[in-house]
Amino acid sequence: MIQRILTPLDYSNYTKTAMKYACEIAKKRNAEVTGIVVLDFPDIDKKIGPIAPGGMELAEMLEKKELQKAQEHIDQLLNSFSKVCSEQNVKHREFEYQGRPSENIILESPFYDLLVIGMRTYYQFGTLDRPGDSLEEILDHTITPILAVPGQFKKIENVLIVCDANSASARALQRFSHFAENSEYNVTLLMEHKDEEYAEFYLTRAKGYLNAYGINNIQTKRVTRSVKNVIEEEYMDKVDLIVLGMHQHKSLKEFVIGSLPKYLIRENKKPLFIVQ
Repeated sequence: MIQRILTPLDYSNYTKTAMKYACEIAKKRNAEVTGIVVLDFPDIDKKIGPIAPGGMELAEMLEKKELQKAQEHIDQLLNSFSKVCSEQNVKHREFEYQGRPSENIILESPFYDLLVIGMRTYYQFGTLDRPGDSLEEILDHTITPILAVPGQFKKIENVLIVCDANSASARALQRFSHFAENSEYNVTLLMEHKDEEYAEFYLTRAKGYLNAYGINNIQTKRVTRSVKNVIEEEYMDKVDLIVLGMHQHKSLKEFVIGSLPKYLIRENKKPLFIVQ
């Protein structure tokens, strides 16, 4: 069951899309959406630069000016978020923090059922030319399910769940079931495994688990070749959401080039429901 949704805010199209997904999910579940903006002091210090001898007064003036601009930036983001939620009749609240964005999002996220975030993040004030690495850092450290979204919104109807014989995959199946309870999603369970008997055992039980949560439009498929290639060739253009587990304590930055989470984030085409 989803009751509380957290959405970090910046000025990018990714945040606008994240707000649409968050509101869409909240409306169906009568949930509350919280928008969070972080005043990044380290980033402001970098912008001011080193202080020359005798320049303390000038530095303080510059810092005050940058802080004022940052606060105006925050107020605009929070007002925009509040307006979108109000127009959608979605319960909402706003929070403002100071410090590094990823650290504050990680600190807040355990108290929410879902974190909806752009697949690219631009939390540094005034910078839309190069995305930051906040998503990677958050993925490494949060237990809260993450809905990472691309720059465009599309209503979720067709869902692909990547199954594997490990705990991360099982957690993803469980959390998605709680998220999608009594939905009419068309779900495909996809499993890469050489042993047909074992795959049938796993997929049958995974289907039964989803059925217990009122999710009934389900197909199963076993493949023996790379699941990444199967997704790329057969499902990327057909599904609206991909569900997958990510092994705990293994940094996204340490994944090999061919890893599925890294590949799908790099492709930036479909929303990902990711569970550690």
